[in-house]
Amino acid sequence: MKSIVSSVVSTAFPQCHLYFKAFKLLIKNENSYLHSSGWMRSLKEGKPVDNAGNVIPWMNYPVLEFLANRLEKDFHLFEFGSGYSTGFYARLVNRVTSVEYDASWFRLVKDTLPENVALIYKEKDVDGEYCRVIRSTGNKYDVVVVDGRDRVNCIKQAIGALTDRGVILLDDSQRDEYREGILHAKQMGFRDLSLEGLKPTGSGMDRTTILYRHDNCFGL
Repeated sequence: MKSIVSSVVSTAFPQCHLYFKAFKLLIKNENSYLHSSGWMRSLKEGKPVDNAGNVIPWMNYPVLEFLANRLEKDFHLFEFGSGYSTGFYARLVNRVTSVEYDASWFRLVKDTLPENVALIYKEKDVDGEYCRVIRSTGNKYDVVVVDGRDRVNCIKQAIGALTDRGVILLDDSQRDEYREGILHAKQMGFRDLSLEGLKPTGSGMDRTTILYRHDNCFGL
């Protein structure tokens, strides 16, 4: 009887039937990708977390898995744009240096960070001091994450602040306005690898591009 009713409903209301199946497979089913990745928990809590409640960067899940497997305890990482991601990186690498342009967010994040993080405040601008903070530190970095403002210029400045094995990660690289940065890096001898997927609480296909050279710290 149940199968007959289901058949009638699927024939009479195909779109509703499809939505109901999707609900059962992805939302109601606690073993689905939405649950196991932490997407559902992130939606509930309003911040990016994994299924155990640990905070994670607001990046797509394939690149998060990649980073969890490739970041090493001897790495020094620089981050344009601080937040939930900063603590995540701090757990996996030796040192994190992060720059933030939002004063209120800077004060909020600063109180949550471990001792191996140096958080720098710099007002946002275009091709000015913000993108050049990385060079002003006088350090070389194994990994640079570009996830803040003025991203094209941040990529250009980051190239000169990398170790010989250093790599750059550009988040939201599907946006046309960032293509110039990718092309510039490729002209400087970098290759690119893009990873795509859902972000925590996201609904579309988001992309992160890794810019790397031969013999890099990620083994690409």
